[in-house]
Amino acid sequence: MNTFSTLPYICQDEITYCLMLNNETLICEIQDPKTGETETVPLLENCQRFEAALGQNNQLHILAVSHPQILNYLLLTDKQLRQMPFITEEAPDYFQLASSPNGQIYYCAQGDAKIILASLKELDQRNHQIVLGQQPAPLNMVIDQNGYAHLLVYDLKSLELIYLTVELKNYHHQQPFTLAPKVQLQTHPAFLFDSVQNIHIAWVSAQGQMLQYQARLAGGWPVGGWQPPLTHPLDFSAQLMSFSETYPQVKLWIFDENKNIHFFNPHEVVEKTESSSSNKHPVRIAQNGKVKIALVTKDENTTLLESAKVEIETHSQIQTSVEEDDDNPLLLHARRLMAEKKRLEYELSKKEATLAQFRHMLELSQDNIRKQTITINEKLAHFNNKVKELREENAALAAKCKELEQYRDNFLQTQKKLQKTEAIVNTQNKELIQLRQKLDAALKQEKELQQKISSLEEELLKRKGVWDTVAGLFQKKTFPKE
Repeated sequence: MNTFSTLPYICQDEITYCLMLNNETLICEIQDPKTGETETVPLLENCQRFEAALGQNNQLHILAVSHPQILNYLLLTDKQLRQMPFITEEAPDYFQLASSPNGQIYYCAQGDAKIILASLKELDQRNHQIVLGQQPAPLNMVIDQNGYAHLLVYDLKSLELIYLTVELKNYHHQQPFTLAPKVQLQTHPAFLFDSVQNIHIAWVSAQGQMLQYQARLAGGWPVGGWQPPLTHPLDFSAQLMSFSETYPQVKLWIFDENKNIHFFNPHEVVEKTESSSSNKHPVRIAQNGKVKIALVTKDENTTLLESAKVEIETHSQIQTSVEEDDDNPLLLHARRLMAEKKRLEYELSKKEATLAQFRHMLELSQDNIRKQTITINEKLAHFNNKVKELREENAALAAKCKELEQYRDNFLQTQKKLQKTEAIVNTQNKELIQLRQKLDAALKQEKELQQKISSLEEELLKRKGVWDTVAGLFQKKTFPKE
């Protein structure tokens, strides 16, 4: 599906730019409207694909991918080329550039479970992330006059095709609308945001080769909103597809594998096939901030830029019949009336577009008010829950403080008792010391007395021995011999 990013890109303001790949070199053909001269400026070598958008002061913003997956931000003013710093150097697989009606450039890229949006200014590049799906890839982006980005996103993992609206002032997005829950795309879908604010989306599913179309009409209920989807089976493989804006209904064309062109009216099953496509070249044409694929008829005598300018001028005019028949004044008058009718229808379509814008703004305002009310109520409920939790915590802290006061009183009482006990212990220790001193003195005195007793006993034993000797002598003298 990245084939879309390799097609030539042509935009026209005061100067006409034509970007194209030539042998992996990105070149730009620049045509001066005053002189009509065309100059070719080489921009980048080894280029694989690119996206571009025309901004303010006739500046062309270009994001080009070169080997190996390097993203280059180029700013082309007239014929002066500058390479600018960017928010990333690694090129994502899918990214888009789009210009708002006031010339502001926006960047959208694939992320991991998100898409990245950024407003490109020379000195201000801020990116915002929108969480969406599993592996979302932006396929198309259009900025309307009210500052809303209309995105067509394909989730490469869940295979969902999604439409998303993002308000670019605060980067708020509405609820994504799922166009197809599980679809394998056969080629890049066709996406059109027409002049009356209607949205047209067509894609071909690889399952059964079914062409599917769904439109979102401007305005509120009962005339606006998403319309029922339409399906149509195909007997060929789609290679490239796009819308051509016509009034009152759009037309769809598809390139098949044999390079045949098939034209469809999405509201009818009638198919008009054009087989000769050798001189038809698909190019991206940017007009009024919108990019579409157009089939440019190119012959050997004209360049692609000249053929594309013819296509731009053709689609910039109101399609009216130019056949005149001077021989039939009634037919001439009828055709003039038809031309006037078409002119009035065109003016009416512009009025309807303005009315649709106001309706769309009213719907978005009401939706924003509803979302803000829900957000405020959620925040208020969250705040009340927090207040309740804080009150409960304060009550628990008050109980803890009361317990601490009781612990403090108990501590003071225990400290006083401990001081009294320590005084008693000190007194008892003193008495114990005195008793020990007395005990030591008594033990010493006892020891001295025991020594005295021992000496007295020894002396007594000595005296007893003397008395025994004296007694023995006395007995020998007293008793007569037998």
